[in-house]
Amino acid sequence: MMRFFLLALLLLLPNRLVQADDTACLRCHGMQSMAYLDPTTGGLRNLAIDAKALAASSHAKLNCRSCHGPGFEAFPHFEEAKREALHCLECHKGNDRFPYALFETVEKGFMRSNHVRAMPDRFFCSSCHDPHVFHGLFQTRVEDVPQQVKQDNTICLNCHQNNERIKDLTGRMMPALQRSHAWLPELQRHWQAVRCVECHTGSNRPQDHFIVDRSLALRDCVACHSRNSLLTSKLYLYQATEERQKYGFVNALVLNNAYVIGMTRNLWLDWASLALLGVTVLVLLAHGFARWLLTRKRGDV
Repeated sequence: MMRFFLLALLLLLPNRLVQADDTACLRCHGMQSMAYLDPTTGGLRNLAIDAKALAASSHAKLNCRSCHGPGFEAFPHFEEAKREALHCLECHKGNDRFPYALFETVEKGFMRSNHVRAMPDRFFCSSCHDPHVFHGLFQTRVEDVPQQVKQDNTICLNCHQNNERIKDLTGRMMPALQRSHAWLPELQRHWQAVRCVECHTGSNRPQDHFIVDRSLALRDCVACHSRNSLLTSKLYLYQATEERQKYGFVNALVLNNAYVIGMTRNLWLDWASLALLGVTVLVLLAHGFARWLLTRKRGDV
């Protein structure tokens, strides 16, 4: 009886008070079935938020109302609020925690990207990055890089492997990814090892958001499969930096990945090769020293 009374009292409280705390937001948005029928597309739009994923995201410490402004304090939310377009750079460019130049570069690349040019009024940061689960590249540890690859590629595949979503956004169908990437050997292994953006961005900067037209995408195997792999300045920049801090600059160069960054690295093989080289040098020195001693002994006789 008491529980029923408290629930009734809660429902009678002003909506503004109920929605003031994040826990109130998650009472609804924490339900897996939270969705609504999009009048534009006629499809269901998922509004569920995973509380655990949110707690592990880059935005975990932010209050919901930090991003969702006027119109969300009441329930049901105002129609104007539902049409709100979040402008992430308004916060990120004015935040002392982040270098201004970084997000200025992100914005310039984003505005030049093929996505924005094709959909200037329908493409935003949140079109790719779900702010409720997002975590940045350099938050990961070295051993988490495969997970980072999976996360980032899933962002691309959520649209590019969804024909209905692509048609809704662009008004046309795209060729199947397997067919458009048929030139790439071991396609599935590549998709598991590197991100789409390694080949589909216009520079080797790790935070580049300049997604180029598919006709300009990189098709140069040597760009990755070489000592000076572009992956060292993008996906594995964090790993290269950590190794320099751990082993020192010279040792990091000596122990650098010889083939594909992060894919064929084997520390035991590295050390075994160095040990074999050291033994070979010692044998040669010992052989030379023995011949010198023998020559000297003969000279004395």
